Amino acid sequence: EEPGYRYQGRRIVGSVTLFNYNFTNRQVATQTYVGNLPVSTTINEGGQTTRGVDMEIGSAPIWHFSPYASFEYLHATLDNNFRVGNDYLPTKGKTAVESPHYQVSLGLTYDDGRIFGNFNLKYMSGQYATFMNDEKMPAQVHSDMTIGAYLPSVGFLKKPKFQLNFINLWDSHYLSGIAAVLPNANATRGMNGTSIASAGSPTYYIASGFTVAAQLSTGF
Repeated sequence: EEPGYRYQGRRIVGSVTLFNYNFTNRQVATQTYVGNLPVSTTINEGGQTTRGVDMEIGSAPIWHFSPYASFEYLHATLDNNFRVGNDYLPTKGKTAVESPHYQVSLGLTYDDGRIFGNFNLKYMSGQYATFMNDEKMPAQVHSDMTIGAYLPSVGFLKKPKFQLNFINLWDSHYLSGIAAVLPNANATRGMNGTSIASAGSPTYYIASGFTVAAQLSTGF
């Protein structure tokens, strides 16, 4: 279910959306290794209930500036215990993997018809990498920026533009995502009383450092 409200005025545009999802046999993307080669696969984590709210607001240009902001609250939980061999990990009620509780994004765009640019700042809270919630990827904050100029048309080159993209503006060192999700990072007592060994250590993607990329584009 997704009820919501959208507002569109002369200057302000915004929306609020509530959502409630119920998954059965949800497939979680992950990686495993065959020899030394990473292979994409999925894990059936069982049922999952996901609820939350999305909010966003933006404005029409004010002196060529257009601000934007968005917010999301996410509450995602596992509905079943996870089977390992002849026992079950007590995962029912745990927070789902790859499900940050909070995400905030702020943006500002400038465009006067000659010069343009934008700045984006994003915050994402930590997210679990195991069904048992015994290993977590830290929260992250990073920003990107673009500046550029519209160039005059020349011959068959129509409306060319040049821009510089500044990626990871503050050179933040953070993990950008979870590569391999696992059931448990630590040995755990199962629901039937057996000791379930650690499934290993989750792996992560490392975000790139500060990068500047130039781009020249045109129409014909």
